[in-house]
Amino acid sequence: MTPRIPHSRPTLGKDEEAAALRVLGSGRLAAGPEVEAFEREVAAVTGTRGGVAVNSGSAALHLALLALGLGKGDDVLVPSYCCAALLHAVSYTGARPAMADVDPDTGLVTKETARRAMTPRTRAAIVPHLLGRLAPVREIASLGVRVVEDCAMAFGTRTGARPLGSLGDVAILSFYATKLLATGQGGMLVSRDGRLLARARDLVRYDERETYRVRFNYPMTDLAAAIGRVQLRRLPRFLARRRAIARRYERAFSGLRGASFVPRGPADACYRFVLSVPRGRASLFRALRARGIEAKPPVYRPLHRYLGLRPSRFPGAEACGRAFASLPIYPSLTQNDQDRVIAAVLDAFGGVR
Repeated sequence: MTPRIPHSRPTLGKDEEAAALRVLGSGRLAAGPEVEAFEREVAAVTGTRGGVAVNSGSAALHLALLALGLGKGDDVLVPSYCCAALLHAVSYTGARPAMADVDPDTGLVTKETARRAMTPRTRAAIVPHLLGRLAPVREIASLGVRVVEDCAMAFGTRTGARPLGSLGDVAILSFYATKLLATGQGGMLVSRDGRLLARARDLVRYDERETYRVRFNYPMTDLAAAIGRVQLRRLPRFLARRRAIARRYERAFSGLRGASFVPRGPADACYRFVLSVPRGRASLFRALRARGIEAKPPVYRPLHRYLGLRPSRFPGAEACGRAFASLPIYPSLTQNDQDRVIAAVLDAFGGVR
């Protein structure tokens, strides 16, 4: 039987196994020295002052908004074409999402779409480096809002001399099982601002405190952090492997009939490889599934649809939601698996022009 090729898969090995066993042998599973070391090492990679490791990227996003002082009466700019975690985090704080459209060719929020979405109450913007592509963080900051740089899909790369994660007021990372760096679950908040970091740390030290305020049981475990530290050392090789696969796909799909690949820049982490299929995307998914290959929309549903907002206000997000198709791309994807993906896509579209 031909093995199935999943859409996403973590890349784990003996070193991660040894790190987990080391922590199990220590008898300390909760947050401890592994978490502290992981925070320092991630901060060094992102060019920030420090990090606060937590149990998910969603928790990191929630803390980032709270550390910025956002709450009831505030609006937070959110791009419509993105993960629902952004909506959840804004709602947790009591703030209101101000939905922005995106560029239909890249899926990224732009300065202009952000400007159009801003309200008199907009105090902050969440700016994701969607699919691993560089978003205009500093351009959106120039609109006069605080920026949460969402690096969940683009960690370990840089623009010019600046590492991603250091461009906004605060940044968040995700270490979910299928992210660039995987610990199963986990995330981190990083910032160059010591006061923001102190606020976030206060919010996760939820017990044995002299004073009471609402705090959160969000800490990362030493078990996850130990795995993360190994993954962090492997991250440059992971990124190089992803870029090599992306280049191979681009060569194979140049001139594809009825589809094109979403362009990428030099800072792209290649978290996803996305084809734009204006017509026939469902047929492509069926054709790949019949050959044991999983492909899917990179975003399940544009966020404005959850809020009942008029689709006509978000033509870019609607276009991406209809056309984008994400193919398997991860470091453990073998040469043979790549060959199968390429052959299946070419067959589905009848080859190249």
